Amino acid sequence: MARDNPVSRRTALKLTGAAASTALVAGCSSGGNGNGNGNGNGNGESSGPAEISSDKEIKLASDGQSWVGVSPSSIEGTKNPSLALAEGETYTITWSEARGSMRHNLAIYNGDEKVYNDKVTEQTTDPGEGLSVEFEASSDTVEYVCEPHYDVGMKGDIEMQ
Repeated sequence: MARDNPVSRRTALKLTGAAASTALVAGCSSGGNGNGNGNGNGNGESSGPAEISSDKEIKLASDGQSWVGVSPSSIEGTKNPSLALAEGETYTITWSEARGSMRHNLAIYNGDEKVYNDKVTEQTTDPGEGLSVEFEASSDTVEYVCEPHYDVGMKGDIEMQ
């Protein structure tokens, strides 16, 4: 009667476990839930700030409780995208598509959670073709927000490149 070699069995189990771990890390497991929004992480959330060129208009839509990126493509479909802007450059953020009867606006905030240099749109339930804020990016421009919905998280970070 042949006797099992316990050392060989342990080695085989270690190798099997290592192969399974490698397959899982490599994404070979089932149950993927990507949404195909093209931002690389499959969940509609930004993994870091999107670098935005000053010649590109930043377009956002309101879904009622958050901002959703419309354009440029680096923020498309992302909720409350973080924006990486070049200090000293001028940018325009336009918002549209207010849903429901809630009033929204878009304001650029400084580090004290106050409107930066009067950069704010009117509050409205109907932005029409869109309402815009033009501002110069600086270390004082830290967030874009909807003031009526700031506390529920309708805001996004602005970072300097």
